[in-house]
Parts: sequence; C-alpha cells; structure tokens
Amino acid sequence: MSAGQFLLLLGLLLGILALIGLPLVLGQRREAEPWNPGPAYLAAIDGLVRGQRNRAVEALRRIARQEPENLDAYLRLGDLLRAMGHAEKAQRIHHGLAARPVADPDLSLRIRESLLLDYVALRDWDETQRLGETLRGADRQNLVALQSLAAAYVERGDWGRAIAAVEEWERLLPGRAVPRPEAVRLFAARRLMAAGEPKEARRMLEETLQRNGSCGNARILLGDLWAAEGEHEKAAEQWLTQARQAPNQAAALFPRLERSYFELGRFGDLLQVYESLGQSAPGSAPASIALAEMHKRRGRPEEAIHILQSLLATHGDQPAARRLLARCYLSSGRADEAMRELDELLAEHARGESAIRCPRCAVRIDPLDPRCGSCGQWLPEDAA
Repeated sequence: MSAGQFLLLLGLLLGILALIGLPLVLGQRREAEPWNPGPAYLAAIDGLVRGQRNRAVEALRRIARQEPENLDAYLRLGDLLRAMGHAEKAQRIHHGLAARPVADPDLSLRIRESLLLDYVALRDWDETQRLGETLRGADRQNLVALQSLAAAYVERGDWGRAIAAVEEWERLLPGRAVPRPEAVRLFAARRLMAAGEPKEARRMLEETLQRNGSCGNARILLGDLWAAEGEHEKAAEQWLTQARQAPNQAAALFPRLERSYFELGRFGDLLQVYESLGQSAPGSAPASIALAEMHKRRGRPEEAIHILQSLLATHGDQPAARRLLARCYLSSGRADEAMRELDELLAEHARGESAIRCPRCAVRIDPLDPRCGSCGQWLPEDAA
C-alpha cells in the first residue's frame, strides 16, 4: 500500500468516526443535562397571571411529561382544563390520579375534590351524589362536597336535602352560601307549581314566610296559588300585604288584584284600594298609575291627567305613566299634548330599558324566579 493510499484510508476512517461519534457525544451531553422544572413552573404562573391559559396548560403538560410522579402538576393541569371548559379532559386526568396510590392524605383529598367538581361541571349528578356523600361521610364540614351535593339535590328535585345542604353551607359560611336557602325554597315552589303540586308548593312558600316575613316573592307566589284555586279573597290579601310592604313592587301586583276583584264582583272597590295604597306610600308610582287608570276607566280622564302630571313632576322616568297620560290626553281631545308625551316616551325608550337581566348570559328573567332559566345562574337577592 502506498503512502497516498494509506492516508486516504485513514481520512475515510476518521470521517466515519466523526459522523458516528459526534452525535453520540452530543447526545450524552444533552442527556447528562439535568431537568430544571423552574422555568416551566414560572411559565405556568406567568400564563395564569397574564390570562394566557393555553400557555399555562402547555407548561404544566411539560412538567407532567418530565415528572410522571408529580401528581400535583397533573392535579393543577386538570383543574385548569376544567376552568377552560374542558371538563371531560379534566375528569380523565383526575380519575386517573384517584386510581393511583397516594401516600399524602391531603393530596388524596384534593384529587377527589377536583374529581367531584369535574362531575358537577359535567352535570353527572349520580357520580356527584355518590362521591359527594362519600367525602361528607369522612368530613361533615367539607365545603366542596356540601356545595356539590346542594347542586345535585337541586337538579334532581330533592328539595328537602337541597335545603338542608344550603342551610348547613350558610351556617358554616354566614352570608356566603350561593344559592341562599330562601332562593332554593322559592325555586322549589315554582317547580312544584309547574308540576301540578300546589299543596307542596304552598307548604314551601309558607315555610319561607315563617322564616322571613319580608320575602315579597314568596308572598306574591302564594297569592298566585290561592288565585289558581279560586280563593281570590286569600290571594288579594297576600298581594295587598305585599303592595303595602314594598310599594315599588306594586306594578306587578295590580293586574293580579284587578283579576281577583273582578272574579269577586268587586272591581269597583279598587278605586278605594288604590287611594288607600297611595296614602300609605306617598309618591308611589305604581299606586298613582293604577289610581289614574281607574279614573280613566270611570270616564274621568281629567282626574287621571292631574294624578299623572303630579307623578311625572317628581318621577319623570316613568314610561307607564307617560303612556297612560298620552291615552288620557287623546280621550280628552288633546292630541298635541298626547303627541308630546309619546315623543318623550320614545326618547326614554331610546335611553334603555329597565328589564331585569341575568348577570351571566344577559337573558331577560322573570323577577319572581331566583335562578336564570337559560344558564342556571343563581341571581343576587336584589335582582329578583
């Protein structure tokens, strides 16, 4: 072999070694580099602080892949996915964690509580009740279990246990239970009325009034029940009591009163009723409007006009009063003044409406219902 051939062969061997050995060396150096979870945790925290949940999810996934035994990372990943609306993914993660042996009792409890919240988000009320009752069996003051069970009992129409759960919640956290016991009773009464169970509905409403005599919605619904059964005297008594206690709520009561007084053959007595309510609550817009309406019906539009003008002088933002005033002007042949009131009414309408809306989904809600019928949001007490 010549010197040139030897050098060529040596060069080829060195090249092959370089191609094979260099990646191995680099790979060994990369494998030798220790995993540092710090940047991933910081990325997760930063993502949450900035509202960048996807970034936080990716960081937690990276931690979970690198540290399969880091149950806390998996737990937080599932919680975050549920908060993002991916309850099924969260449930799979937490169910897997619950099946693993966990030495730390606190971590084991947190895993089962997270799984319970997954079931609530999925509206799996069977599993919610099963796991919730298991957790409460171990700790009667477990708030996650108590809150979850309250939701399950309400959805299943188990009113006795639903009320007991929210009352215990209220006892443990005074003023912070959502829904409040009163709201659950009202909700139950409405559902029982709709299901054709008036006796149970009445019992629920009377129980509510025994505990809180100022609960106006319970009194209104109780009157509705009496009226539906033809007991118009009892119905009118409930509504008049509420009109005196809450004059601003009277607008919803007067149409009810008029129907019952008509059924009793005492429609003409309403004039005195409205005058009495106006005297007991001076400046009450609903009472003044109802009184003016009665005068108009009796052929005394000028008297109605006087009442409405006095009301609007102090309470200008009253669309119902303006609408009635325009009708009174028209029946008195005062078309120009009627048009002026209609113009003002349109201007008020353009400024917005006063309808009660759900704070979550903005759907218009029945003021007597403690929960939005569209999204299920429990409403604050001052909204109903």
